[in-house]
Amino acid sequence: MKNILIPTDFSVRSLDMVKAAVNAEINEPMNILLVHFFKMSDNIQELMMLSRRMKDYEHISEEFRKVCAELEKSYPARINSIKVECFYGSTIAVFKNFLFGNAISLIAYDRYYRFNKVTKNSIDPLRIIEKSGCQLLSLTPNGREDSLRIKILRPAATA
Repeated sequence: MKNILIPTDFSVRSLDMVKAAVNAEINEPMNILLVHFFKMSDNIQELMMLSRRMKDYEHISEEFRKVCAELEKSYPARINSIKVECFYGSTIAVFKNFLFGNAISLIAYDRYYRFNKVTKNSIDPLRIIEKSGCQLLSLTPNGREDSLRIKILRPAATA
């Protein structure tokens, strides 16, 4: 079983990366973790309430949930589960701990996808992803057409 992280902005459009990952040449079933990235607040009251912070999950539409469920049903041999998480932080070290804690072995992403901010604390995850040292599955639009070119990259060298 391969645990794959895919960044999301909770839009149905971002789930195209899930479809592309399913069609990639990964020869084992997948657990997919859809993650939205938030920077850490510098407000002490917000930090104290972080463990109870559920309002960020309110940005997940019913349509997004429905499409996730449909993807699981459409690819039962390929997708074992789809889960949604929020990542809080903006440093490589914190992100590496997140990857380790979730046993992520591959990150699938489209470097040309422009993530919509769901709150003022949302951040573009690409810088952190590309420097994580995790194996990357680059889903790059081929000439901005519908088809996706898939390329597996080696982990980045870590200092």
